[in-house]
Amino acid sequence: MGEGSISTMRLVRRALGVLCTIAEAEDGVSLKDLVNRLDIPLSSMHRLVAVLEDNKCLTRSPTNRRYFLGPGAARFLDEEHLQQTLSTPHPATRELRRRTGEAVFVTEPLGGHAVCTMFLQGARPIGLFARFGQRIPWHADASARVLLADQTPASARRMLLQQSLISFTRHTPRSVEAVMEHLVLVRERGYDTSESELDEGLFVVGAPIRLSTGRVRAAVAVAVPSARLPSEEHRQDVVRTVLASVADMSSHFGYVDLAA
Repeated sequence: MGEGSISTMRLVRRALGVLCTIAEAEDGVSLKDLVNRLDIPLSSMHRLVAVLEDNKCLTRSPTNRRYFLGPGAARFLDEEHLQQTLSTPHPATRELRRRTGEAVFVTEPLGGHAVCTMFLQGARPIGLFARFGQRIPWHADASARVLLADQTPASARRMLLQQSLISFTRHTPRSVEAVMEHLVLVRERGYDTSESELDEGLFVVGAPIRLSTGRVRAAVAVAVPSARLPSEEHRQDVVRTVLASVADMSSHFGYVDLAA
């Protein structure tokens, strides 16, 4: 084997070592840790991760500067290994409750269902369908539809057909086609809202927490009594606050919006 071939094989082994190391760490890996774990010189590691970033196989969190698998590696990643739920509130969810004063909950896809895995009551407690451990209907809640929108249209339709589309209020979507049409809007704007669809008199904003590969990890939602939102501008303030919060949480998981 020639010197060039040996050099190429060494580079391939190093690249695979970097990808495997990062794939095993849900919280990402720092450059220093990669150097120490793989015994690769710092200058060589700099060049290697730069190439992997250029090819979108890695992303680097702008928040904690740790490396995560990027969208270019998504096809090789089985994200079902992420079994730990987000039941322990992320600091950003506590800050979201503090800023809004309203109920905050997290919905995750578990076992083919949308499940509430974290709930923080607001400063003025309200009655909510969502509570810890509760299955959230795919068709009737903004947080569940955010998760549904991350599926392919065929998968989303199949998931809707597997449940009864119960009419919780007169505003609840009543058909699979109505929900499918609405999911197009959810994908376009990157969040969802619902009002009096599951809980009468409540306005809910749901937005996705994304992994480094771009896939949706969970949805964060805020529920506000409609009476406390007298105008569309008030509703948009809630939307902007939720989007800022999920951007913070997504950054924690290494997500970088490459389209920005």
